[in-house]
Amino acid sequence: MTASITRIREGKARIRESAAELYLKSEQLLRFRIAFALIGLVLSVCISTFAGEEFEFFSTAYIVGGVSFYSFVALLALGKLRHSPSRLKFFNAVLITLDVLALTGLVHYTRGLESDLYVLYLLPVLLSSYTFGRRGIYLSAMFVTVSYIGLLTSENAELLPYIFSKHSSTGLAAAYTGRLWLRILGRAFFFSSVAMLWAGFCDYMSRVARQGAERLYEQLDANEKLVHETDERAKRERLINFINKAVRSTLELDKVFKAAVMQLSTAVRSDLVAIIYQDSQDSALPTVVQRLHVTEEEKAQGKPSSLKNIDAEICRFILEHKGAYERDEKTGTKTKTFVFIDVLKDPLFAPISSQLVESGYKTLMIQPMMYGDFSKGVVLLADTSADRKFDQSEIVLIKVVAGQVAVAIEHASLVRELSQKNEVLLEKNLNLDSKNSELKTIQSQLIHQEKMASLGRLVAGIAHELNNPINFVHGNLPYLKQYVDELKGVVAEIDKLPEEDRRPVDELKNKLKYDFLVTDLDNIIADLNEGSERIRHIIKNLKSFSRLDEAELKEASVTEGIDSTLKILSQYYGRDKIPVNSNLAELNLPQVLCYPGQLNQVWMNLLSNAAQAMSDVSAPHLDVIGTLEADAVLVQIRDCGAGINTEIQSKIFDPFFTTKPVGQGTGLGLSICHSIIERHGGQIWLTSQTTPGPDRGTSFFVRVPLVAKRADAEKSRDSFSRD
Repeated sequence: MTASITRIREGKARIRESAAELYLKSEQLLRFRIAFALIGLVLSVCISTFAGEEFEFFSTAYIVGGVSFYSFVALLALGKLRHSPSRLKFFNAVLITLDVLALTGLVHYTRGLESDLYVLYLLPVLLSSYTFGRRGIYLSAMFVTVSYIGLLTSENAELLPYIFSKHSSTGLAAAYTGRLWLRILGRAFFFSSVAMLWAGFCDYMSRVARQGAERLYEQLDANEKLVHETDERAKRERLINFINKAVRSTLELDKVFKAAVMQLSTAVRSDLVAIIYQDSQDSALPTVVQRLHVTEEEKAQGKPSSLKNIDAEICRFILEHKGAYERDEKTGTKTKTFVFIDVLKDPLFAPISSQLVESGYKTLMIQPMMYGDFSKGVVLLADTSADRKFDQSEIVLIKVVAGQVAVAIEHASLVRELSQKNEVLLEKNLNLDSKNSELKTIQSQLIHQEKMASLGRLVAGIAHELNNPINFVHGNLPYLKQYVDELKGVVAEIDKLPEEDRRPVDELKNKLKYDFLVTDLDNIIADLNEGSERIRHIIKNLKSFSRLDEAELKEASVTEGIDSTLKILSQYYGRDKIPVNSNLAELNLPQVLCYPGQLNQVWMNLLSNAAQAMSDVSAPHLDVIGTLEADAVLVQIRDCGAGINTEIQSKIFDPFFTTKPVGQGTGLGLSICHSIIERHGGQIWLTSQTTPGPDRGTSFFVRVPLVAKRADAEKSRDSFSRD
């Protein structure tokens, strides 16, 4: 039976007055008593607060505490009576008795007879209807009535002697005695009537509940078949959903086949369930995934199934002859499922009769797995019984499973084909990405090269325009000094004349302040010489920096290139700016075979970046350290800026990578530097320290070979020119 049917039978058992049901009701009533007692204790505290000494709080609290105590004890002892209905009934009878006694005391100490609290006596009757039948309900009502009358009598006990007094028939005693009797009898009759009516109502409601339970029991019996069918349908839906999930979650057909076979063997009772699949790319025997039925005895003993797996020859025969739907030529109908009872008598299976006899299977159901008009294999169910019949629900289920597995096979085939095409496309994309990256690098280098070339041409033009006039000025300064000296000589000769003869000249000299003019004129000529020399030196630096368009390798000085670049960057470096500590002049480095303009471009980028990195440093300084190696010159440019984080150091030479704000950098400078140094056969790298301290900052190292391989350098130059 299924789990749903089991639950239905358990529901029937709970409806009946069983020990388990009585135990649960008893437990619920005990919890109700505990809750009621706790609420009563809270109410007692509240009433005592407002009523004062008129309310007997401690007596009431003792009673409420007693109810809580015996309820807790009963709750602990209830577990030992779980399987004994008779003891449980006696147990509940004792509890009802204790409840009545507790309520009697509670009504007494709270003066409930004078108020409406005596209605609490009806509570035990209600509780008894929960665990007892009709007899128990009325017995509880009678017990409650007797308790009430006893309490009423005991509270008026001091007045009862007047009833039996010899003077009870005369005077005030006679009048009071009659009223006392009427009061006791009236209240007793009223309460007994209410108690019996309440008992009748509780009995009626209890019988209504039992009748409803019986009707529910009948309805459950009537719906048992429907529930069983629904359960089978749900099982089929779960199987289909499971296979759909397996199809979506994996592309491995073996896992899909195993999941389908396992679930199908659970849903359909058959000795063998198999999926036979012929891979179109494999000419060998078909793939067979099968599962044998294991009996309960074999499961208990831990033994494998005594049945045999289907033979591969049988599987191939089934695929060849019943692997697809068959159409009736006369009617045009398609046969989609093939069921063979006692297959040994069917002439179709005569070629493999010996294999079938050996396997022991006599009934076969074959369901082709079709995707459109193409067969993907078959689902095979085999049974050793010759009269095994498959009902319609089983056939529908197997058809659905076959369709889902066919979809999985087609899906895997399409994914495999798509994967192969993706691999080819990925390879082409990788080549394309490489070309795109190369093109982007070339474009970036071309842009930067054009910018630097334009700058070089501009600088060269300015230097040329300045060079002619400054040469004219510089060339005439010696003649100017010579002429001035000759004039001074003439004046000196005049000073040798007699005083009377030179008096007009002396007056003119005093008037013109000759001595001051001569001294100041010498200073002016000296300043002009110094200024012209400085302008000539600046023009020389500009010419050195502008050597970007030189198309041939030349020997050039690294020291001169760096010095000229520092002078170009005079807005950063120099007097009252960033001091530069350099040892290049002391080393007397030899010249290197290079493209000077390109190397100047490297120094320009590195030195300008260093200056910008130290813009927020209070005491900046730059170190330029040269080292002469065996076959190269190593230059270290070290700043004292914030440093470069380790996470981005590997990207620092990538094209378009920059740490500067948007609009303040293109990310091309260091990429161009890296490309230029590599084309010279050298290396460029960096080290950086971000931890505050004396070593904080970034050092760029540039190694330039003394003599580059001319062929490689020319090739690089040609490539760079084409870029």
